[in-house]
Amino acid sequence: MSCIYWFRSDLRVSDNEALFECLKSNRDVIFIFAQSKSLRKADIFRKKFVHQSFEELKNKIENRGFRILRTEQTFPDFVSTILTSTKIDSLYFTREYAWDEREEEKRVVEFCKANNIEVHSFDQATLIREKDLPFTLQQMPFVFTEFRKKIETHLEVKPLIPNPFESKTNFTPDAIGTFSGGESNGLARLHYYFWETGLVQSYKETRNGLINFDDSTKFSPWLNTGCISPRTIYHELKRYELNVHENDSTYWVFFELLWRDYFKFFSLKYGKKIFLRDGIHSGTSLNDSRHELFKLWCEGKTEDSFVNANMKELNQTGWMSNRGRQNVASYLIHDLGINWTWGAAYFEEKLIDYDPDLNWGNWLYLSGRGSDLRARKFNTLKQAETYDPNGEYRQLWR
Repeated sequence: MSCIYWFRSDLRVSDNEALFECLKSNRDVIFIFAQSKSLRKADIFRKKFVHQSFEELKNKIENRGFRILRTEQTFPDFVSTILTSTKIDSLYFTREYAWDEREEEKRVVEFCKANNIEVHSFDQATLIREKDLPFTLQQMPFVFTEFRKKIETHLEVKPLIPNPFESKTNFTPDAIGTFSGGESNGLARLHYYFWETGLVQSYKETRNGLINFDDSTKFSPWLNTGCISPRTIYHELKRYELNVHENDSTYWVFFELLWRDYFKFFSLKYGKKIFLRDGIHSGTSLNDSRHELFKLWCEGKTEDSFVNANMKELNQTGWMSNRGRQNVASYLIHDLGINWTWGAAYFEEKLIDYDPDLNWGNWLYLSGRGSDLRARKFNTLKQAETYDPNGEYRQLWR
């Protein structure tokens, strides 16, 4: 009898409850990583990052005497193939929040039920588990500020889960100024940003910087592929505040972890709606015929040099700052009058740190069809004057 562990957006061995419980109860485990539909559409930067993350995980798994398989098939199709030669009695995996991923989970659970396979699923992709929220999903506050206030009043973050492999992390320099996939590089980046440099103390002041890698945490690629968990960041942050310093900047890291949770639960609550053109609310009619304008936006060839610079950085690196993302999205929606879902889908393809809940949730928010009915229109000329006053960023990506 064998057990299957289904890796998804949890490519790590530390603070991984699903993995810990799987290995605690099973000796014969087959590990499987099946590419998501979104990853199959991704550009080279995210594919490379995920490949690096998988290779490190593969080494850790195989060094412990297990086997790990990677497939481009859908997970249900691949498992049905395995069942022709191997008897499986249980499945372990981490639950996701977005519509497509949840629908896949439903198909997997139905498949397992039909084949007498016991399912163990775990809620560990957010800082706060759904069952620890101070409200039900249906009662979840519509606006982030109210969500945050209720969470902070009744905050309950679960302790870290022990590493079942009990291996000491060796920090590497790979992640200091580049996006190198893998759990060790994610933990190295965290250690560097908190302990080696103390950059976290000035995060709130530097986070809108456009040029320097260390202007912001850059945790998101590792966080969104599950190389590090949000709880790992939170508990390390609390340890830093306790032993070194606590200020507005350290709080702002926690604040943004709450934003991440908000979009995750918002996605879980509203399901397919966050991917549809009308979103939660219908609004101004959108133009679906401006293909040439959209192409110019994608290529960074619009009449706005600040928008262009951000789009060129995205196309050439897979990365764009949060400030840039807000500006280019606003420009597409409100200046060009183009369907916001086109932009969200383009980001899905290009972003190295793509996450369905965060990407589509943010685009929905800026369109005025999400939790904020006010359309978030940015004055990109003023934004450029504020955040790129000397034009250095625009010159860099001209």
